[in-house]
Amino acid sequence: RPSIRCPDMPEASIEYYNTAVDAIHTGDFTEALVAAENSLTENPSDAQTWQLYVVILNTLGRKDDAAKATKKLKELGLSEADEFLMKATDSASSGDLNSAIRHYESAFLAEPDRPEIHSAYALALMQSGKTNEALSAAEKGASLAPDDARTNYALGHILRLTGDKDAALVALTKAISAEPELMVALYEQGMILAEKGQLKEALSNFEKFLETHP
Repeated sequence: RPSIRCPDMPEASIEYYNTAVDAIHTGDFTEALVAAENSLTENPSDAQTWQLYVVILNTLGRKDDAAKATKKLKELGLSEADEFLMKATDSASSGDLNSAIRHYESAFLAEPDRPEIHSAYALALMQSGKTNEALSAAEKGASLAPDDARTNYALGHILRLTGDKDAALVALTKAISAEPELMVALYEQGMILAEKGQLKEALSNFEKFLETHP
């Protein structure tokens, strides 16, 4: 999964970045590419968006463009943890979750207080079936950034998959409160609401999701 966006981005750049992340989650890398490029137009010096852009280009097979974007990213100043994050995201995108997990572990050893590392690590662990470790990592990420949309989304997503729907609903609601246009959180919140019989509220969520993912 892609790393979590920096809250210091300009608002327009954040909106495009979130569109790119949502598109990746739904497998639409062409849409993700356009959104990432729009985000970079708004904020061309943001290293995190360049990281995401590199991953998208690699996934689309545009290796030469990815290499150029990586060069630009290094010019902006790439920390050791960021290099491991890029490697982790590339590995996860290619389906090599074991390598991704190792790179995430190296990243948080380099910078243990970055919440997005723990949250991304948690999602990779969950995909690997390591439920207890995933939940622990997601809780760590959320504890480091309790008001951040994507740390709460990662926690809510994992709680939902482990069957703790009430706790998942709390975390997903916090994610949406922080970032109302976070479509993946809206969708998963809708799934839980539907299971609880709150069909009107669930339908509202799904309609908002379909507006951006027809």
